[in-house]
Amino acid sequence: MFYLAQYPEDPPGYAEPLSTAAAWEPWLNATIPAGLDAGVQDRLRANLKHILVGLEMKAALIVPHAMRVSKKAVLFESYSQLLTFEFCVGVFSVCEGIGSALWLRSQNNDGAAAPAIAPNDWIGALVALADPHGALGFEAKLRGAKAVRDKIHQDRLGARTEIDWHAFDYNHAFVPAKDALSIVLRLHVASLPANTNLN
Repeated sequence: MFYLAQYPEDPPGYAEPLSTAAAWEPWLNATIPAGLDAGVQDRLRANLKHILVGLEMKAALIVPHAMRVSKKAVLFESYSQLLTFEFCVGVFSVCEGIGSALWLRSQNNDGAAAPAIAPNDWIGALVALADPHGALGFEAKLRGAKAVRDKIHQDRLGARTEIDWHAFDYNHAFVPAKDALSIVLRLHVASLPANTNLN
């Protein structure tokens, strides 16, 4: 339970995680291609397992808020929009990591020299594996998550248009991003954590 407006004198504790970071390691070991430099592989695994745990927490708040499971809002609307943005950033990061690893191996590169990888290259490598015939609409969903991620860049303030916060809503942002992630997770469904809410 989260207490943002009022904190009780004797709180019951913290929210239980759906999965631990360690529970994501079997899926990551099955999904990250062999042949990467050991240090690159270790860092990628460490980064992605923590992102995936964070995505579970965000989904556990966003979905009941959108569905009004308790007949009441779970989040203030601004929290919901920002959590949805963060969810899209996390999905993008997971896909970027896996896609970059796939592209590196397709080029017989172990990643040790830290080459820059163009988005179209890693997206193409991931699409070729996850949705080679386009039947799942994976590329459009992934690029949608990237578009949400890009909306809040503040690097050119003079050119920044007002952010349309409605673009971060459940149906237009969260659902396609979660669908994209689910497609990637199904690459090795038998290795997923038993309690994940992301597939």
